[in-house]
Amino acid sequence: MNFKMAHAPHLRCSERGSQMCADLLIVFAPLCVISAIYYGVRPVLLVLTGLLSAVLFETFGYLLMRRKPKISDGSAAVTGVLIGSLVSPLSPYWLPVAGAAFAIFAVKMPMGGSGRNLFNPAAAGLAAVTLCFPGFFFTYPDPGLGIPLPLSSRALSEVITLSSPAAQLASGGQTLYSPTMLLLGNFPGPIGATAIAILLACGLFLLVRRTITPYIIFPYLATCALLAALFPRVSGGLTGSVMAELCSGYLLFCGIFMLNDPVTAPRHWLGRTAFGVLAGLFVMLMRYFGRFEEGACFAILLVNAFATTLDRLGWYAVNLKRIKRRRHSA
Repeated sequence: MNFKMAHAPHLRCSERGSQMCADLLIVFAPLCVISAIYYGVRPVLLVLTGLLSAVLFETFGYLLMRRKPKISDGSAAVTGVLIGSLVSPLSPYWLPVAGAAFAIFAVKMPMGGSGRNLFNPAAAGLAAVTLCFPGFFFTYPDPGLGIPLPLSSRALSEVITLSSPAAQLASGGQTLYSPTMLLLGNFPGPIGATAIAILLACGLFLLVRRTITPYIIFPYLATCALLAALFPRVSGGLTGSVMAELCSGYLLFCGIFMLNDPVTAPRHWLGRTAFGVLAGLFVMLMRYFGRFEEGACFAILLVNAFATTLDRLGWYAVNLKRIKRRRHSA
């Protein structure tokens, strides 16, 4: 009997990991288009810089390990695009490069490369640049300027900046953006995380394609919404608090694109559900008590550490009766 060998991640569904990465790269296109409408070409260049940097760094890492590069699986490209999509449109071009370098060289390659990392590389890269360069990371331009951002970083000093909804929530102030503005992305924030309507459409596409699982995203969003309703940081009722929390920062972006990483998420449905709930709890705790206006990347790294345990506990909880029957029959 011949067995077909495949590289990790080992998925039970029919789609290969490369197809899942291709789906993710496809949905990033409309997010870049929306950002380009508000800010010009500069956001697109930042995302492409992150993509190319991650691919080059991973290729170099495999060459150092004297192994054949596995760039065709698309995981490095996804890591780079994730990092580039969550930086500010005002970020210098070296910022996504620094994040991609940390993600590949400190998190992914030391574990053996694609399919073997314990933590989400993109979340780790974002955490690194957040800690080291918060001034660059959380400075956002005014989307209502109506003129493209200059391509040169030296000319950005005269650009008008505004505080993001996440910063307004963190400071205890009232958000200044209507639900329509939030849905259309007409507010300051990361490149790919502001157009909430487009993000929801991307999430629906990925759910239909089975690239992401409802067992993670729905418990995650439900937990975040519940905590936002129980402990509101803005006035205006429960609906306003929930919408402000879910639409600000990159809470929704991380729930769609990072938590569903097949390498660092549980496999069992019950483990995935607990994983989503725990991630939502960590994200909201980071928002309420964290140092930065947005700490979802740190929450993802924390919940990654529990993924294997949650997977095992979920499997045992579902199969406990079967295990007891086998023991009694033996």
